[in-house]
Amino acid sequence: MNILFIEQLTVMAYIGIYDWEKKSLQRLIFDLQLSYDTAVFLGGASKTSYVDYTHVSQTILDLVSKKYFYLIEDVANLTVNTLVKKFCVYWIRVKVSKPGAIRGASNVGVCIERKVDIY
Repeated sequence: MNILFIEQLTVMAYIGIYDWEKKSLQRLIFDLQLSYDTAVFLGGASKTSYVDYTHVSQTILDLVSKKYFYLIEDVANLTVNTLVKKFCVYWIRVKVSKPGAIRGASNVGVCIERKVDIY
């Protein structure tokens, strides 16, 4: 399996259930891995047939920075669903972290892993 990965993608977002959270941008950090059919572009096929990590990153930035979220689980789920549809991946793992959210812990977050039947 070939895996494209992006680590430590930082996005500022409005997220949380408390009033103060609704008014302050907070840092979310994304680590993701996705697998797709690389045979389509190996051997010199058109570069439009591959998954470009720049487009993946921009999709996440656009998706998360323009919306308000209550829960980090909502962010992770929307990210997974959007990337699966937009980039035709058949396996994905998205970890979304919210550093500093809990006193005494350096980081908290959620990780979603999904295998997708595309055939």
